[in-house]
Amino acid sequence: MSTTKHREEGSRRRLPFLLSALLPICSASACGQGSKSSESSAQARAGQDAAAGGEAAPADLGPPACGQVAYVASEGGSQHIELVPASGGEARVMPAVMAGEGWRDFPAEVSPDGRSLLVLSAFALPEGKSSDRFALVELDSAADPKLVGPEGASLRNPSWSPDGRWLAYESDASSFRDIYRLELASGATLRLTNDPQGNFEPAISPEGGRIAFVSSRDGNAEIYVMSADGGDPRRLTRSKGDDSEPAWSPDGARLAFLSARDRARGIDVFVMGAEGEDPKPLLANAREGGIIASDLAWSPDGTRLAFAELASKGKGGAVVIVDVEHGTEIVRTSTGKVDEQPVWSSDGHHVAFSSGHQDHVRIMRMTVEGGAVEALTAEGLHWLPRWIADSHCPHAAPLRAPRAVSDQG
Repeated sequence: MSTTKHREEGSRRRLPFLLSALLPICSASACGQGSKSSESSAQARAGQDAAAGGEAAPADLGPPACGQVAYVASEGGSQHIELVPASGGEARVMPAVMAGEGWRDFPAEVSPDGRSLLVLSAFALPEGKSSDRFALVELDSAADPKLVGPEGASLRNPSWSPDGRWLAYESDASSFRDIYRLELASGATLRLTNDPQGNFEPAISPEGGRIAFVSSRDGNAEIYVMSADGGDPRRLTRSKGDDSEPAWSPDGARLAFLSARDRARGIDVFVMGAEGEDPKPLLANAREGGIIASDLAWSPDGTRLAFAELASKGKGGAVVIVDVEHGTEIVRTSTGKVDEQPVWSSDGHHVAFSSGHQDHVRIMRMTVEGGAVEALTAEGLHWLPRWIADSHCPHAAPLRAPRAVSDQG
């Protein structure tokens, strides 16, 4: 990701993309001014890209894509969320959360049951600060968005509990940056960390009893884990380079993360056990040229990991999907553009991602087997996709069920 997407806070750690950069928030590929008007996805598909060299996609696009994809659409200085069928079709605009000029909406997280979308609405303030609100949008209802949680502070990196009852998020409400828990039914908040050096990027485990997070409390950024109520914090990584963006495997047995521990590899993807054991690079082969990885996304069954990989010296970026057990690439996009922000379909057969340069970015869909790529939106300024599985969509289950943890807060 570009420096626009990544900034250092307190010069101690690198924040990943998800709503962590200074506003206006944008992706590595989507930091332009304005865009073209949206067209239907049916029109956009006439200009298909293939994973290899921009050739026409094969006729066989794999199993039908199910559900819909939410994304940010920036047009003529305005910004809103749109929803497009994952199989292709007309996009529709989601109503704004907050009335008035200056508010920008971002699709943050889909609820575990797929019925609601957590939206972050941000209002830029001087000196790179923002005043943000969370809102719940019922996807199958005409009801107005429901505002939840605090107001008047920066809210970042929300993570949804598996039972859908609470969120973990980071905020500068009372400090440089700390992690909080929000009960959605009551609106009650609980501060989980309190360190002047900063705590970031909470990730709730699949069984709901643990929260992995990043902290600079011991110097550089490292991965820690604590119970769901903030108790028993333990350090999992120990490296000279920053570690960030923890992502649980669907069975809760492993954590993927980004690390700058090996200068020759750049910022690369590593995987370790849930207790920090046996950290090793996801890809076994040597890395050259100092890549920057980001946007970690496990497949629903936990056998594969997708991520974005930016090449050095502005050579574009690719979405890469890796077989986790064998550490080998399954598919890598090569559109000649910046491909990033991968998100999985519920059945694990498709990945949606953003692709483009500056103000010419669109949402693409790729089949995992074969790598056929198809455009879901016209070439405008469309980014930050979130795949929403409808109630009838097939779901791939983790190969192993998440283990029970007694201290679930």
